[in-house]
Amino acid sequence: MGALLGKKEVLKLGRRQVTVPKLTRNRMKKLTDHIGTIGNFLVQLFLTPETDRSVFIVAGADVAIDEIYELTSLLSDIDIEELSEHASLAECSEYLKLAWEKNDMNAALKNLTGLIPPAAQQFVQSIVKRMNQALQEQ
Repeated sequence: MGALLGKKEVLKLGRRQVTVPKLTRNRMKKLTDHIGTIGNFLVQLFLTPETDRSVFIVAGADVAIDEIYELTSLLSDIDIEELSEHASLAECSEYLKLAWEKNDMNAALKNLTGLIPPAAQQFVQSIVKRMNQALQEQ
């Protein structure tokens, strides 16, 4: 873990300078308690008939933006209202990306797959794949 090689350790979120966080157990607990919203959204998306999915996806874009700001608030300890007023979506998404990379979450999730039954492993792998795709698009 330690320092990011050639990556930023400190960046600006709105009016504040913040350090990319180490994801301790306590921070991870806050995140996992919150991330249920994203999981619920994905389940609803898959249960929605294909003909109605486009409307659901458009509505989901708003949910995704809210999630980015909420997760950034949880990790940075900056109030959501302050972030909403002063931080750009690009700043928040960069902060989350750097936190993911600093804590080598791809490797951590891959290490956990040995502890998860095979059916659940496929689900975790699909999440890791989507996260990697999202990070590469930024």
